[in-house]
Amino acid sequence: MPEALGFRLVFGNLGEHMKNYVEKHDKLLRHLQMTIETATPDYARVTMPLTENHKNGMGCAHGGAIFSLADVAFGAAANAGKDMGVVSLSTTIEFLRPGTCGPLAAESYVVRKGQRIQSFTVKVFDGTGELIAQCMASGYQTDILLPD
Repeated sequence: MPEALGFRLVFGNLGEHMKNYVEKHDKLLRHLQMTIETATPDYARVTMPLTENHKNGMGCAHGGAIFSLADVAFGAAANAGKDMGVVSLSTTIEFLRPGTCGPLAAESYVVRKGQRIQSFTVKVFDGTGELIAQCMASGYQTDILLPD
């Protein structure tokens, strides 16, 4: 099914429930052509091509596309292997330089995991490996089972 829609999902230890949930419900991930390459409870890597649809009026990666990529990487690591959802609590991002070549890649690393609050650092790189943005993201562990 995903291949027919023009995108590809590759899951590490996300768990079958999360994989099915993302494939069924995350329309933005599909629209932006993101690929979850790796997702574990401590680390995730997500890539996205840099097409004309991902660029701003100046021809660089759009800040909203970069932020979305970082958010998906955070969410992939925060929710890896879980049946209960983690939702964003707070995210701050710094745009360090323009993203001018793709694909873009976001890597999310766990900083701290408490009972309910989780903190991650996310770094976004352009196609040459240059750091173009970094963010801190925190999430809240809910008691809500992700629906089918």
